[in-house]
Amino acid sequence: MQKILVVDDNSAFTELVEMVFSGEYEVVKAGDGEEGINAARQTKPDVILLDVMMPKVSGVEMLRLLQADLDTRTIPVVILTASHFDPSTQQMFEQEPNVYSFLKKPCGVETMRNQIKLALTGKRV
Repeated sequence: MQKILVVDDNSAFTELVEMVFSGEYEVVKAGDGEEGINAARQTKPDVILLDVMMPKVSGVEMLRLLQADLDTRTIPVVILTASHFDPSTQQMFEQEPNVYSFLKKPCGVETMRNQIKLALTGKRV
């Protein structure tokens, strides 16, 4: 079974992802970027759902740490955020080699499912 790592400080969101996707994927949860980078190194997920604004280590910092590590740099990442970013910030994320898509929360379950599947096949949105 393929593995999703969901990194978000909103526990209700991580629980929702686990509830919705646990039949399709093994779901690993982390509550901040520090936990997320450790979980990514230990569990080697197939895709990471990554929130941007988090305590300790932000999503941007975690993304850079993932890319700096030979074991995690190729893991596809789907960026999730509740914040309203300007287009230049979104473009910055989309230029990162392991970022496959950018979703604004709340988004529908089917939209998230489709983005996960695309990231797993190596297709960028």
